[in-house]
Amino acid sequence: MGLRRRPVALRPGFGELVDRHDPLVVSMGFHELIAPLLERDGIAVRVVANRLDPRPDGWRAIFREQDMCAVCGEPCKRSDVAGLNGFVYVGDGFSDRCVAAAASRVFARDGLAEYLAALGAPFERFADFHDLAAAL
Repeated sequence: MGLRRRPVALRPGFGELVDRHDPLVVSMGFHELIAPLLERDGIAVRVVANRLDPRPDGWRAIFREQDMCAVCGEPCKRSDVAGLNGFVYVGDGFSDRCVAAAASRVFARDGLAEYLAALGAPFERFADFHDLAAAL
């Protein structure tokens, strides 16, 4: 039995949230995988992500330059929000841990929510971007 393919879907409400709040999307993923999904759904949003360079001998990952974080000691997303005060952060994974601690308000799900809950750090859970828009 072969694998059943399903189209990748953005979480419900993302387009409406972008229209209302003009967020900056910071991803450890690749622009070349993110941009086609946004384009397919007619969403224009600022995206900071890594790049892929397709070559005849294979694809080359080009990781964006990031400063080493004084807090976690890794290149992390905090450098992308440097200078922003009182920002809201939305995340779900490992790469969101350090930067979430710098936000004034955090919306989390999945691994990030588990991590923050274990620390006793404040955050608000969300299921989709309709929940997020209602809370903002």
